[in-house]
Formats: sequence, structure tokens, C-alpha cells
Amino acid sequence: MLVAAAAGSVGNAGLMLYSMGLDLDAILPRATRTRATLVVAVVATAFVFVGHFAWDAQSAMTSFVLLLTAVGTPWAVITLMAHVRCGGTYDAEALQVYNRRARGGAYWFRAGRHPMATLSWALGAAVGLASVATPLHEGPLLALAGGVDCSFVLSGLVGGVAYAALRERAARTTAPEGPVTEPAVP
Repeated sequence: MLVAAAAGSVGNAGLMLYSMGLDLDAILPRATRTRATLVVAVVATAFVFVGHFAWDAQSAMTSFVLLLTAVGTPWAVITLMAHVRCGGTYDAEALQVYNRRARGGAYWFRAGRHPMATLSWALGAAVGLASVATPLHEGPLLALAGGVDCSFVLSGLVGGVAYAALRERAARTTAPEGPVTEPAVP
């Protein structure tokens, strides 16, 4: 069983390293896939050794994941609300504006940002960070929940309610002009 577990882990780690190499290759066009994958492998291996021997990597990783969840949950809720609102139908060409290094299109809004979605996300993320309990940080709102980490729920709830309220306010102040368009990624 140990051999099967080790072999499975090695294969999975190899696929992840290659995937990270492809990502780095996309970010740094001058790097080849092989060179990018080797750089990522060396850096990842160094982080594993430093994390194991130099500091408590488990607490740092737990804290990172909890903070990332508190910040990412309102974004996911807002994106899901926008997806439901537009019925899952998007303009495929307008979604490629960023990839073509262009500007404008149905989802460009203001300088490439959707102000209502951005403000809603910021509010949700702030509440999530203020109510998170990690091994390295405890938010000031944690005491209101009796010391229980509710950051995931609170950040999503605040982000979603803020987005719904701002959308409702915008709908009352402006008359709709054509089909409903929502950002694919707020």
C-alpha cells in the first residue's frame, strides 16, 4: 500500500509541476516549457525543505487557505449570482477581450472593472478577514461569533447581499437598455 501511495503521489506531483511550468511559460514568454518546469520544480522543492525545516509550514498553509477562502468566497458568490441572473448565456467574443490585449466589449464596464461587483467583493472580503480565525491571525469580529470562525459564511453572505442591494438600486435608478449582461469574472 505504501508503494501504491508513493507512486500515485509522485505521478500527481509530476503533473502539478508540469502544469505550473506551463503557467510560468505563459507568463514569461521567453521561457521554454522545459526551462519553466525545471525552475518551478527547483523553487517548489526549496519551499518544501524550507517549510519543513525553517518554520511551521502547516500553520502558515492553514492560515493561507483560511484567508484565501475568506477573500475568495464573496467573489464566487457574486459570480454565481451574475451567472444565474443572465441565465448562463455570455457573449463568447466579449469574454476574449483581455486575451487579445484589447479593451472594450460587453463586459468591460469601467476600465475593465464592474464597480458594483468590485465594491460588493471588497465588503465581503473585509468582513471575512475581520472574522477569520487562523493559527497566525484572529479577526476582531471573531468574538461576536463566540470564537467560531464564520468567515466563509459571513464573507459570502455580505458579498452576496451587497451585490444584490447594489444591483437593485441600479435597476431602480436606470431603465434597462437591451439584454442583461453580467461580468464573467467581477
